[in-house]
Amino acid sequence: MKTATGNFTSAPAQMTDRADEMITLAAASFRFSVEEKSKFSTLKTARLIAALPFLAECEDAERTALAHLSMYILAARDGRAIFDHKPSDDADLFSRLRLGMSFKGGNQSVLKRGMDLLALQMLSGYNRDRSKDAASGEYNPLNSGSWDFNALSGKLQTELQINLHPSMDAYMSMAGALGIYWQ
Repeated sequence: MKTATGNFTSAPAQMTDRADEMITLAAASFRFSVEEKSKFSTLKTARLIAALPFLAECEDAERTALAHLSMYILAARDGRAIFDHKPSDDADLFSRLRLGMSFKGGNQSVLKRGMDLLALQMLSGYNRDRSKDAASGEYNPLNSGSWDFNALSGKLQTELQINLHPSMDAYMSMAGALGIYWQ
């Protein structure tokens, strides 16, 4: 429901149900064990990815949610080496997220907030992993000097404070994006 300022105040419970359906379908499609499905259904990242097309009222929300969840699963599992950050991704903060930014229609401010939250979460993970990545030799744009955590994080936080959507906070808040990292 939109307020006079254009920000959204609430989302129907049906959106949570639809996001849960997409998570269940993705878990079944990838043949998750009962334990994997249980864990996956609690991941804030997966929940936001599943809910975003519904929150933004996109056309083909189900198809979009399932496709984006599938990419997320591939990036976290056997396809990780292909989806991991590479120097070619340094040009734009959203490069790694671009395949999950394909939406048909929908409220653009809602989509922007969702993608900003995912970008902030990804950036926070890079910051958390700096020492580990330096020790292992894994590429990290913060360690290479290509990205500045404070500048990018500050810009995203400013955008998120301007573009409010309280019902999205049930899936992932700005504070959560800073603290839960990429799951």
